[in-house]
Parts: sequence; structure tokens; C-alpha cells
Amino acid sequence: MLFGLLLAACGGSVDTPPGSGGAGGAGGADGAGGAGGATSSTSGGGGTPVACGARSGGTCGAEEYCDFPDDSCGTFDTVGQCADRPDVCTADCPGVCGCDGQFYCNACTAQMAGVDVSESTSCLKAEGTDYAASYWPGGLDHIIVYKADKEADRCVRLYADAPVEGGPEGFDVELPDTWAVSRVELTDGAADCTPETLNPAGEAVGATGAAGTLSWELATGSIIPCILDIDVTITFPGEPAPEVLRAAGVDVAGGCL
Repeated sequence: MLFGLLLAACGGSVDTPPGSGGAGGAGGADGAGGAGGATSSTSGGGGTPVACGARSGGTCGAEEYCDFPDDSCGTFDTVGQCADRPDVCTADCPGVCGCDGQFYCNACTAQMAGVDVSESTSCLKAEGTDYAASYWPGGLDHIIVYKADKEADRCVRLYADAPVEGGPEGFDVELPDTWAVSRVELTDGAADCTPETLNPAGEAVGATGAAGTLSWELATGSIIPCILDIDVTITFPGEPAPEVLRAAGVDVAGGCL
């Protein structure tokens, strides 16, 4: 289950108060609030878990979040249970989407902010971010994925090549057979982050590592994808946090051959 995998991002480094429900489940109840007031779970065991969200009408305390089953975020009238927010989270940043539609580094940091994680695609494309892709044929074929971050005014370019046997050390990106990521570069200038710009301005910083998936399905009779999906976390030297390329249904310029 995705929720279990996301919770693993917190590992054993999450410290919660003694007897708390923790990030993975709800605690017991210490009584509901008055009419119209907030309800909360107890940090002691033995009580009845407090329902929250959707048709339950219940809300959680200031130090809790509503934990929904199957990361449903209360859709289809799903009822969750109040759980204690974690106090400490690890710094790993595979990237998850919160029920508030915001990006968080991992499930633990989302829960610390008071929201459960979501399986929806609402966070696949961040506000102010554009994705594009292009295909270049040759003796060595290339697919380039572009992420233009308008707010930060910078550009990330991921290069995948075929046919090759594997990528550089530290690059663990799953792709279709014969393809591998050869490099990822970070430059200034979101306006130049397009398939039409062959030589972007500014000095390029090369990534030291990348992990995730780059995938596509070929149309009947085609050898090159028309669209692709990407979910790759990238580390650059000197950057305080990893760069995440996460988008679905990206059109490939020059594809569908």
C-alpha cells in the first residue's frame, strides 16, 4: 500500500510523545469537544479513536492531523481518524503530495504540518512550473525533459539516451529497455527552458545523483513516445534540497515516429 511506503520515509527518526498514535495510526480519545468545537484523540491508550473529516463532522486538535485510509484525503465521504503529528522527521525528500494540494518532502513532514498524504495527481505539476520534452534521433537517440521553474527563474534538463547499457554512477532511474539517463543539468533562465533553445545561457551545474522513473507507452506502429511520465528526484552540489521532476502526460516534441 502506498501509504505504508510513504510512512517508511520517516523511518525510525520520528519522535512522538509517549503513547501517541504516531504517523501510522490514530491514538485513543480523551473526549469530544463541545458542540461545534474541535475533537481530539488522547495520547493515552484504551479510548475510542476520534473520527474526522468528510461526513463524520469531526475535526482534530491543533497537535494532530486527520489520517485517512488508503490516502484518500476524505474523498467519497471517507472517514479518517485523528493521529498525533510527529515531532521530528528525516531530511530525505522523495516528494509527496499533501491533502492540501501542496508538495512536501515526505509523508512525515506533511503530517507534521497537519495534513495526510494523497495518492492524487494534484501535486504533479507545481504552480509556476512548466514541463516539456523533445526527441532527437541519431546513432545515439536522445530524449530531453525540461522543467522550467518560473518562480525561481531556473531550468532543469534531464537527458536520456539509447541504446546504452546504463547511466553514470549515482544515477538510478528506471526507464524502458536500452534507455538510461546520462546527465541532468541545472541552469538559470526559465524562459530558455524549452525544446527550441539548444544552447541555454548561463553556466550549467551537473547533478550528482538521480533516482526514480521515466516511462512512456508507445502508440501502435511507433518507436518513439508521444507523451511521457516522469517522477525523478535529483541532487545537485550546493543545493539545500533535492530537485523533483514530477509530471504526467508531457508531450514529446518530435515524438510519435
